[in-house]
Amino acid sequence: MSTVYFKQFSITTVVRGLSVIISLLYVPIVLGFLDQEQYGIWVTLITLANWIRVFDLGIGGGMRLKLSEAIALNQYSQGRIYISTTYGIIGGVFILILVLFYFINPKLNWQSILNTSIITQYELIQISTVSITFIVIGFILQTVSLVYLADGNSAAGAIIQLLISSIILVLVWFASKWAVHGNLLLLAWIATGTPVLVYAVVSVYTFLVKYPHFRPSIKLIKINETGNLISLSLQVLVSSVTFMILYGSIPIIIAHLFSPNEVTTFNIAYSIYNVPIMVIGLVTAPFLPLVTLAYTKQDYMWIREMLKKLNVVSLIIAGGTIIMIIISPWIFHIWIGDKVEIPFMLSVSIGIYAIISTLQTPFSTFTNGTGKIKILTIFSPITIVMFISISLILSRLLNNVIGVSIALSCIALVMLIVLPLWLKKHLHY
Repeated sequence: MSTVYFKQFSITTVVRGLSVIISLLYVPIVLGFLDQEQYGIWVTLITLANWIRVFDLGIGGGMRLKLSEAIALNQYSQGRIYISTTYGIIGGVFILILVLFYFINPKLNWQSILNTSIITQYELIQISTVSITFIVIGFILQTVSLVYLADGNSAAGAIIQLLISSIILVLVWFASKWAVHGNLLLLAWIATGTPVLVYAVVSVYTFLVKYPHFRPSIKLIKINETGNLISLSLQVLVSSVTFMILYGSIPIIIAHLFSPNEVTTFNIAYSIYNVPIMVIGLVTAPFLPLVTLAYTKQDYMWIREMLKKLNVVSLIIAGGTIIMIIISPWIFHIWIGDKVEIPFMLSVSIGIYAIISTLQTPFSTFTNGTGKIKILTIFSPITIVMFISISLILSRLLNNVIGVSIALSCIALVMLIVLPLWLKKHLHY
């Protein structure tokens, strides 16, 4: 399995490296198209729109795990049933939600929700309609990437994301040069419509050429055979909901306690320190299906050895993050110039969170890979309460968005302590 890993790692390294570059180029280009407050509104709106993803009931994550097991046992017919049923459930649930949203959306006070008055209510309704429509359709279609991940091909998902990011970057650059600046509706079409187009093309290729034996069929949607899938997915759902609440509430908390301008400041600082988190994610991602396979075969020794190696890598990346913190004023100056000022203490606080998150990533990846995610289910409500409470209290006491980054560090630290103990129990140390 190590050979498979290093093949996937080599491909994914190049692809994710390009993705990091694109993500860094994207921010200054968008800031050239939107002003600081518009950028903050855009980030908050898209974050809110993405909350709709929690209604997948964790089916996608559950399917990935069950499909990996089916492939390991050469049960391809059963795998096709899992895929068909997943598309059926996700498609049905999300189309229903989208229809309900069309009725509710005109009644929502988007100016109050986003704490802004520079964009009219009518425009915000248009922008939210386009964004959520494409996000829903894209979420249904992106299920195809889980098929590749279940088969041990983590590079495929990275390549798809790179293609999407590249197209968006080019289109936004053209918009910044020739379109009317500040056109959030145009940005919504570009940023949320592109993934739909790409995933549609990938889906056709996947189920007609690459994996025709996994092609979904309405006839194979068998709700009565998804008991294990749904049971497992309920645990995955809790983790997904926790992730969405924690990270999805950040721009909302900041926008309402401070302003959309502060959302921009925090988001830009977070983006640069997301690089080391992306790097450790790049290293660990190919392990996810391999850990599932090894755990199914009870190859605990291989899992333990790989986890030790990843911990060493995470320490090296954490050391690099410390250097980033020290030279961050220079990094921000080169990256975004004088478009937005990033306070050094905010940079330090988010950098500390990035370090803790980097050290914790190998443990969370292996926990998900084994499917023993009960611990995540138990601690999810605890971390949600911790994050929101600490964020609100410290933000008000300090009168600064640093309170939010400190809250992020606290919950990451809790998981860094708990997950190693949990894995030790299940990997028979």
